[in-house]
Amino acid sequence: MKRRVWLILIILFGFGALLIWRPFMSADPSVTTTAPDQLEPDFTASGLASRIFDNNGKLMHRIQAQTMAHFSTIGMTELGRPVYWVYTNGDVPTWRVEAEMGSFYDDETLVLENRVTITNLVEDDDVERIETEYLVVDMSDEQMTTDRPVTIIGVNYQVRGNGMKADLAADKLELYQHVETFYTRPDQP
Repeated sequence: MKRRVWLILIILFGFGALLIWRPFMSADPSVTTTAPDQLEPDFTASGLASRIFDNNGKLMHRIQAQTMAHFSTIGMTELGRPVYWVYTNGDVPTWRVEAEMGSFYDDETLVLENRVTITNLVEDDDVERIETEYLVVDMSDEQMTTDRPVTIIGVNYQVRGNGMKADLAADKLELYQHVETFYTRPDQP
């Protein structure tokens, strides 16, 4: 009797192990799953330059990148060393945004990462540049957001905080959490 119980337990254990193991097997051994970082791009380019116009033919945005790889299956374009210009006042850019890497999505969202620098190209403005490590640009709404640490550098001051939202069309900047502010004396001749 004891032998029979052990034999039944071994058979049940083997059957249970087989049931757990089978869902992880592919029905077709030739089919393999591909991780997103292993996708092959549809095409690549270097020295990419792209311009985006509104319905009236007015230049709204310009993107340049040293390298580019487009993946149509996921609706994304990877950008190496991207530079993004914002045109809010006619034919002259008002902001330049640079990063080490970026991704542009079909829904007109630009995600920039690593050493992101937003430079104000308008002279005599309070904000000279903004620095962060991660930035999401919604090109259709002309908004920039981040939840990472931000440094705002202006004439004779520096503000540090966590997270921000910038409305480019309305020329408004909102810092989510203020950390510290440094004031410096103006240079005297």
